[in-house]
Amino acid sequence: MLFVSTLLGSMLYYPYYNPNREPTILEVVAFYLNRINILFFIVTITTATLATTGFGNKELMYKASVYLFTFSMLLFFASVLKLLLTPPWTP
Repeated sequence: MLFVSTLLGSMLYYPYYNPNREPTILEVVAFYLNRINILFFIVTITTATLATTGFGNKELMYKASVYLFTFSMLLFFASVLKLLLTPPWTP
């Protein structure tokens, strides 16, 4: 129950800004990209574990884990780009 409530709480978006303002589209997209990236990391670890234990087709699970890892690294790179391209003086 704790895991489910923590997962759902992290998926919902309750921004806190000081002073109160609406988040920009870029901030909302970056927030959801980070959440999707976390889920892809979890799925990557799961498929890699299943490939190691021999569950299902081993070659298919290995390829799926490699593709999921590549996609999660691309999402991580996109989130880092957002941090690099945002000026520090932006509120």
